[in-house]
Amino acid sequence: MELTGRQRVRDEHFFRQVLGRYPTGVVAVTSVGDDGDPLGMIVGSFSSVSLEPRLVSFMAARTSSSYARQRTRDRFCVNVLGDRQEDVCRALAVKNSADKFAGIGWRPSPLGSPVIDGVVAWIDCVVVDEIEAGDHYIVLGRVVDLEAAGPGLPLIFHNGGYGSFIPRSRVIPARPDVMAHVVVADLARPAVESLTRELGMECAIMMTIGDQVVRVAAVGAPPVGAAPIQVGQRMPFWAPLGALMVAWRDRETQEAWAARGAGGGDPATVRAHLRALDRVRARGWVISLATDAYRALDEVLVHHPAGPHRDARIRELETALGGPGAYDQESLAAEGSYRVRNVSAPVFGPDGQVVMYLSLFGFPEVSAGEDIMLAAGRLRACARTIAGLLPG
Repeated sequence: MELTGRQRVRDEHFFRQVLGRYPTGVVAVTSVGDDGDPLGMIVGSFSSVSLEPRLVSFMAARTSSSYARQRTRDRFCVNVLGDRQEDVCRALAVKNSADKFAGIGWRPSPLGSPVIDGVVAWIDCVVVDEIEAGDHYIVLGRVVDLEAAGPGLPLIFHNGGYGSFIPRSRVIPARPDVMAHVVVADLARPAVESLTRELGMECAIMMTIGDQVVRVAAVGAPPVGAAPIQVGQRMPFWAPLGALMVAWRDRETQEAWAARGAGGGDPATVRAHLRALDRVRARGWVISLATDAYRALDEVLVHHPAGPHRDARIRELETALGGPGAYDQESLAAEGSYRVRNVSAPVFGPDGQVVMYLSLFGFPEVSAGEDIMLAAGRLRACARTIAGLLPG
């Protein structure tokens, strides 16, 4: 017999089954007891609450013995577990365990709570309120410090079991300055999804918005243990960044782009960029190598908030990127071996101008030149397919 609405709500098993369709992240909430021993509990109800002030929350069952021990503490640290830390999750979830942290490495947070080795992020908090809500407590915490601790994907709980978030296609949140760009990116996503499945890689859809180059969307799953491409990431549109967006433009636009970059006041530097852009047009794609300078740039793009200080740090890195060498590898050979950061190809609109470019990530640590060229060929074919879908 079919249950009525009231019966469905009252049926605890059915209630859990329905809510289990909604995946939740898995975090370990930690603190330190009076005796200096680490305390920890697993929570699937962590959430961001407020940006101003910076508040987060988690919920704990009123019957939880783990929370009873932590409840007297005035601080806690939220550890966002990685998808390879199911063993840590199970160890900390054991009830009434004398030593949950046996075999688990950790270090003190700035407030002294345990930061577990290998987590993808941690958030250090002080308790500001505890609210009774049915059979749970809602604990509010003010964020004092936090860090994106390492690469990798988060552990999730879904349909009664642990698993991993496998990103396939992600788009920047809709805002007034990006709406038109999101519509165009949506046209490209099916073709890019097919490409990333074929190659087992990730691809970013890049577009210019004002004076910035923006990752409007990202498609595909990252290699095991790597963090997915972050959408919404913005970087200045000046040399050597965003070369594909100007390589087919008029000389005046190219010169202005080159002049805004490092050393742009030097005519020789501008001429070097113009020659490199000529080679980019002839080749039809660009490659960036995995250098220390690019790794430092990625760190800035991910972790530094937008503003003058971020732009100043990017300018410091521009010289280290190698000028035109950041996007123009003249010596690329089929028989060579290379450490590749990404390969990019342009998508042309009906007017012959570049509307967006696709950046392929996830190459092996060392790639053969021949394999790079094959991947670039597949990327260019994908770009041509997308170009045929764009409205006139």
